[in-house]
Amino acid sequence: MKKQISNFLNNKVCEIFLVIIIIVNIVCLGFETDKAIYLQYKTLFNQIELVSVIIFTIEYILRLISLEQLKDALKPLMVIDLLAILPFYLPLKGLDLRILRTFRLLRILRMFKLARYFDALQMIGKVIAKKRYELISIFGVLLLLMFISSFLMFYAEADAQPNAFHNILDTFWWSLVTFTTVGYGDVYPITPFGKILSGIIVLIGIMLFALPTSILTAEFMNEYNNEDK
Repeated sequence: MKKQISNFLNNKVCEIFLVIIIIVNIVCLGFETDKAIYLQYKTLFNQIELVSVIIFTIEYILRLISLEQLKDALKPLMVIDLLAILPFYLPLKGLDLRILRTFRLLRILRMFKLARYFDALQMIGKVIAKKRYELISIFGVLLLLMFISSFLMFYAEADAQPNAFHNILDTFWWSLVTFTTVGYGDVYPITPFGKILSGIIVLIGIMLFALPTSILTAEFMNEYNNEDK
């Protein structure tokens, strides 16, 4: 029984049908953001929503039945499937979880039998898991430095630019943008000390953000060589 349900769900025709429903939902979700279009076709949007939820609910129940172990229901795709239908049954004010249906497009990859790409995704997860402590340490240091620079910049620029550097939390936005070397230019220092501090932070940001890249690249090469052997 479980195998038959699994074969049905993994059938190419079934997958194509589900992908079409998902795409229709994404298109409708986009049109619904336009109030004029939404009010004009509100009934149609509601009907599509109802039919889609029924289909997604049936699919989710079938997938639950086909699971070998109940704990598999906590897998990412199963959780996304659940979150895709929950808003209909449990409406939450100010929170529209229907956007999560876009992530269901990951299922479209099954139609193309791209085993190599799945292997690559598994390798990415394996590399990040192996180097998680190093990555957490680096981002922890970055976060600490951003807070320190926010304090320093606030006291350096608060008097000169009270509107731009209103408080330390606002200054943290400047610190984040500067550390990542994005530099939107919406907030920038004008005092001599602020400019010097900003230059130092940019240099530190370039060096620190290069570390995760080098760590992951080295581990990717190790994994690739191990699998190749």
